[in-house]
Amino acid sequence: MKSILEEYNCGKARLLTMLEESDDPVFKTVQPSLKAGRKWKVTEAVDEAKECLKMKEVIGQTQTDLRGLGSTTAKWWSKTEGKEKRDMIIDEIRNKEDSTRVQKAAQQPQQGQWTNWDTAIQRSLT
Repeated sequence: MKSILEEYNCGKARLLTMLEESDDPVFKTVQPSLKAGRKWKVTEAVDEAKECLKMKEVIGQTQTDLRGLGSTTAKWWSKTEGKEKRDMIIDEIRNKEDSTRVQKAAQQPQQGQWTNWDTAIQRSLT
């Protein structure tokens, strides 16, 4: 589930990271500012995503589902370059938008019922 706002934010973040990593000396010296509105700042979101990715590297790979450790390969911030870093930043911004969407849904009792397991069908595994 995506929103138009999420796509807009990711597009602005992608543009900023492309301008920051540009080989053109004009963009490196000027650092153009991108306007995205009054509630969301592109530079703050990209910086926060970079810090999150660095923190994930410090924490290391953790088990998030039943597959266990080592079943997936992790991309580390310090070992990637270029387009992979941009993609990691965009994915982190998308994950943050998704988590805020789930938080809003969980706060609403009727609309957020899909976030809990109370309505799940109990099945026997034997």
